[in-house]
Order: sequence, then structure tokens, then C-alpha cells
Amino acid sequence: MIYFDNAATTRYKPKKAIRAAVKAMKKSANPGRSSHRDAIEAAIMIQQTREDLLSFVNAKHHSVAFTKNCTEALNLAILGTAKLGGHVITTAFEHNSVLRPLYMLKKEGLIALTIVEPTKSGTLDVHAIERAINEKTYLICVTGMSNVTGYAPPLSEIGEIASKHGILLSVDGAQSLGHIPTDMEKCGIDLLAGAGHKSLHGASGTGFLVFNKKIFVNPINYGGTGTESDNLRQPFYPPESLESGTLNTVGIAALKEGLLWTKDHFSSIEEKTKKLSCFLHEELGKIGRINLYSVPGSPIVTFALKEANNAEVTDRLNEEFGIGVRYGLHCAPLIHKAIGSPKGGAIRASIGFNNSKRNAEALVRAIQTIARDTEST
Repeated sequence: MIYFDNAATTRYKPKKAIRAAVKAMKKSANPGRSSHRDAIEAAIMIQQTREDLLSFVNAKHHSVAFTKNCTEALNLAILGTAKLGGHVITTAFEHNSVLRPLYMLKKEGLIALTIVEPTKSGTLDVHAIERAINEKTYLICVTGMSNVTGYAPPLSEIGEIASKHGILLSVDGAQSLGHIPTDMEKCGIDLLAGAGHKSLHGASGTGFLVFNKKIFVNPINYGGTGTESDNLRQPFYPPESLESGTLNTVGIAALKEGLLWTKDHFSSIEEKTKKLSCFLHEELGKIGRINLYSVPGSPIVTFALKEANNAEVTDRLNEEFGIGVRYGLHCAPLIHKAIGSPKGGAIRASIGFNNSKRNAEALVRAIQTIARDTEST
């Protein structure tokens, strides 16, 4: 299959990441639960992964809590810092991993919520964020990159605003990490959620929250931590307080090597992604019945074929051409409404290191064929 669904889960996995996962599986041990050699070795590997993550995003004064995915990390960031009677600002670009916990807090009457809409050009007006701030605002939630349009908000500018007003800044890095350099210190990011299985080229079942040590994050899961076992209350100090239960040691081992590979190949990933993205945007744009909704140069290429059932277009790409893309709202309904995509959503081809110019040409030819076929019916 020609795989263009890398924004959901990246297809390319470095050999070192695969070998690390196999090794961790063969030497299965529970870090932090036992004092034998293999358990200690697993604990050291996990600690090294924390340090690698902190280095990757330049987070000198932060901690790392591992989660099972980016969704859990975002829930931890939002629910773990919630303030009764407070006010949160977010944007229409956000994924449901941000919107749903915020809507739940609003529905329960725990917070007030403001959603900043994109400009007519599909960008985010940072001044609109600042205008939305009031005396009860304690948190701004923004994506590092839209999983629908590929737009990346100016995090450094938003961070300056948040810092000036003494407000926490939480960033959803699911799509941006591995594609856009992220500097938490420079941008003033207090909480950063990430996924191991996307553009960091690790395994599914891994996520993490990087957060400023000055912030107290309440746990959302309670249970065994391997520490203070005689205390029926959850441990106070992170990361143990936020990591109840057995960690995904196999996945974290793969994440460690995937992260290091991504760091070493960042420039080539960026160059390849930009070239393929610009090619696809240009060539698909030449097809008269195509509407494009994404930013050229980003790893996201989102489009819809006019006067066609785009769910059926996606099925044909899979069944007849062996091309895997994703159709729908991509768990981000508000941005689809803002950009005016069809009712059911749009088709998203997301680029990864696994993709080639031949893959992109094959996708264009397939869409050209389908456009001709649907035009004649």
C-alpha cells in the first residue's frame, strides 16, 4: 500500500526503534517495582527517555509524565490544572482531545470557555487571544499544528501574551513534534503533550506530557506507583504521582530510539515533507474540481472533490489504487466548519518519511482518474 495516513500513525519506524522494542519485550521487567538488574535497567532506560525528550524540546525546568497517548496527556494537562470558576481560551483549530475535556468542564459549570475562530485567511490572530483574556483566565490551549490544515500558530507570540498575563500555555504537539522545531523555554510553553507513534517514529500506546516543575498537576489516574505503598493517598511528587500502573516499557524503548532518529534526521525530514507537500498542493490544484484546505509545505494535504461523495473517493483510492488516506472530520469538527469543507469532512493525505515522489505522483494520477470518472456520471 501507498501509505498517506502518517498524521494518524507514522508508517516509517527506524530499525533501532524496532530492535529496542524487541529487546524490551524479550527482557520484560517492571521499572520501579523491583530491585533486580533487569528492572533497574528498564528504569534507567525510561529515565534516559525523559531526559532525551526534555533535550529535544529544550525544557530545562520541566518534568515528563508518560501516558498511553497524546489524548491522555492533553486530558492530564487540562483536567490536572483545572480551576473552579476559572476561564480557559482555546481555538477552533483544536482536536477533540482538547475540546471534549474543556466542553465537559464547561458543561459541568466548572469553567468558562472562549473559542477563538480563525481569520478569513485561515490563520490565528494572537490579538484575538489577548482580547479574550479576563481576570479569571488561567489557561490557553492551542495546537502546535492543525491536523486538518497543517497551519502552525505562532507559539512564541502566544507564549509572550500568556507570560505577560501570568497565564499557563498548553500546546498539543501531536502533529508538530518531529516536523516543527519546538523550544519550550523560548516559547514560554508550560505544558506540552505529545504522541510517540506519530512524527517521532515510535510505537503506538505511547504519549507524554512535558510540564513546568512550578506547576502542580493533579493526577487523573490513581493506583500503584511502586513508591509510598503504605500511604493510601496518591504520592505528591511527579512523575510517580501521574504514572499509576505499569508503564509501557516496550513502547517507551521504541520511542527513545525513534526520538533520537528523528532528531538526527530532522533536516532531511523537513526538506522531504516540504517538497512532497508543495508538489501535491500544486498538482492537485490543477484538477479543476478540487478544493484544497491545507497549507502548502506542511505535512498535511487536505482536499475534497467537488460534486462527489468523498467517502467513496477514499474507498476507491484504497480498493482500486492501493492508496491509504483518511476521510472525515479528523476529530476536529470546529476547524472543518470554519474552512467550509463538505458536511462529512474532507480527504487528508498526510506525508511521512516513508513517502516518495512516486507515491505523490500515483496519488495525483488516481485523483485525476476519479475526477474524470465522477464528472462523466
